[in-house]
Amino acid sequence: MKNIALVLGLFLAVAVTGCATSSYSVGRDFSGANVSKIVKGKTTTADLIQLFGEPFSKTVVSETEEKWLYTHHAGTASAQSYVFTTKVQTTGYQKTLDILVKNGVVTNFAFTEGPGPIGSVQ
Repeated sequence: MKNIALVLGLFLAVAVTGCATSSYSVGRDFSGANVSKIVKGKTTTADLIQLFGEPFSKTVVSETEEKWLYTHHAGTASAQSYVFTTKVQTTGYQKTLDILVKNGVVTNFAFTEGPGPIGSVQ
């Protein structure tokens, strides 16, 4: 009888706990090394497409200006469920390249790269 109670107790302990892992990716990865090839006042939109491909988005700023955005975020999220609590932990990285284009030529740009939202929640 004690063995049945022990087995039943272990079964219940396993049944009320669980874990899950999920991966995510937003945007298309691009080479950060190519950012050094951008020259303000010289690099054209055709050059950008050759270096990075089509941007994630294009936004009209004025009649002659557009903002091109290249972005890539990727990571994983893991969740561990216990009887009364849940622990969630995330890891990842992100790259963003913002480019201002006027009349088909780059006038300004900014590049950021680093860890994405990382954390743990209970």
